[in-house]
Amino acid sequence: MALPHLIAIAGASGSGKTTLAGIVAAALGPPEAVMLPLDAYYRDRPDATVEELEAVNYDAPDAIDADLLHAHLRQLRAGRSVERPVYDFRTHRRRPTTHGVRPGRYVLIEGILALYWPALRNLYDTRVFVRIDEETALARRIERDTRTRARSPDSVRRQWVSTVWPMYLRHVEPTAGFADVTLDGAAPLDASVAALLEHVGARGREDPKAGS
Repeated sequence: MALPHLIAIAGASGSGKTTLAGIVAAALGPPEAVMLPLDAYYRDRPDATVEELEAVNYDAPDAIDADLLHAHLRQLRAGRSVERPVYDFRTHRRRPTTHGVRPGRYVLIEGILALYWPALRNLYDTRVFVRIDEETALARRIERDTRTRARSPDSVRRQWVSTVWPMYLRHVEPTAGFADVTLDGAAPLDASVAALLEHVGARGREDPKAGS
């Protein structure tokens, strides 16, 4: 049985990772391609107060349950389905329901810290980093959070200055050095999609795991 091809896509918030991953997954063809968004793996803090939850630095590595993600990736590698968490960004808590993910030929892992942990990097077949300038990234973040997460523009800017961009510079940008493919988040999306698909296709042809 062929092992799933694991594709990790990292980069700054607002770089276009999620959009890129979705289009690539659609191009690879469901149910052949499945997605594991890193945002689904925020740690659950059921006993925390609202004030404590609002004070969490969600852009730091310890905000992510990397052990659970690692376990799920190993299960998918072994051909077993997983029940990934569903995270509610309005309440900062996991929902009681989960989302079933069946192993596909391709698994896309998308999130700012997707390339941060060595144990996860060692599982990936293709590592992608999407670069973007800060001004464009912030504008996209404001648009997204005000539209989908009931945030005000001022609150988004405050979080950006206090944690989002500093954590990007400290923890995310250095992981660009681990990427097999580096893309420009401000470039035409179709060009980035084509470049990534070409790389994945080439890796599939040369990787002996693809035919095992």
